Amino acid sequence: MEERLRIGVVGLRHGARHVRGWEQAPGATVAAVCDLDGARREAARADAGPGCVAVAEYGRLLEDPGLDAVVVSVPNGLHADFAERALLAGKHVAVEKPMTLTGPEAAGLVRLADERGLVLAALHDFRADPAHWAARELVRDGVLGQVYFARTVWLRRDNAPGSWYRKRTSAGGGVLLDLGTHRIDLVLWMLGFPRVGELTAATSRRLLAGRADGGDVEDTAVGMLHLDGGAVLSVETSFMGHLPRAEDVLLEIRGTRGTVRVTNIGDSYRDYRLTLLRGNRGRHEETTFPVLGPGPSMYEDFVTAVRDGRDPLCPGREAAMVADVIDRMYAAAETAGRGVE
Repeated sequence: MEERLRIGVVGLRHGARHVRGWEQAPGATVAAVCDLDGARREAARADAGPGCVAVAEYGRLLEDPGLDAVVVSVPNGLHADFAERALLAGKHVAVEKPMTLTGPEAAGLVRLADERGLVLAALHDFRADPAHWAARELVRDGVLGQVYFARTVWLRRDNAPGSWYRKRTSAGGGVLLDLGTHRIDLVLWMLGFPRVGELTAATSRRLLAGRADGGDVEDTAVGMLHLDGGAVLSVETSFMGHLPRAEDVLLEIRGTRGTVRVTNIGDSYRDYRLTLLRGNRGRHEETTFPVLGPGPSMYEDFVTAVRDGRDPLCPGREAAMVADVIDRMYAAAETAGRGVE
């Protein structure tokens, strides 16, 4: 019987769900957890495998020669450093999104993982959502025909995360980096990661600026991306605004033979429905799929990727491409005088 993959999780504020996820994944066990908060450590150890070690110092976790992989779920500004240290210690790595604050940092991690023959995964978990997974299959199967336009939206009425998320030094950016990373990744993934050519962007922090704890990151970001092959991608994200819904999430891909739309249900950003629209010469057909089969498990997928030496659900190199696009959008907004105010 093959030994289970021994995983360590660092950062348990958000990483607690990963402890449960990997402990339940066939072929894996969480053998170590790490956080500065003692209560979080003990709660996570209770969800982990027998004999799980709980430590406060990240270096101690990396010293374990029996640990196969590390999950990095610390504040954004520490992602690159913690992932690099794990790769240098010979561990496979899975990193929360955004994988790094910048494209060059992400590219550096990709090179290091490749040099050492290690798996580097980004936890872009919406790829595993059943509706988004099914939408990708429709695009890949050619059901939409030639794609010419895509639109991705995540608008929040009043839900800007606080604490370190509002500081550029620790978060790296605001809504574009936080929500935009997910949305841009999904579209590029569905389209096979075409090269992004010319782009324009604008950001604003006028709403956060009016709050005492507003920080220095943007609350709104928009962009228009021109893709190889002729398609155009429109991006719109916000943490807050005078909007009709608490959470309004949309992915729409239009092709010459049909359009696919993935929309959130109610005010949840975790539950989605898939709609396919087709028609010809005045005949309109709309099919909604409220119930779909399960998508892949990102936890099981990572275990299999390490065991088989193949790409994970979101390889580090694809996360690096998204990071580069985000960098270019921030730069475009700044150059055009439409950056954070």
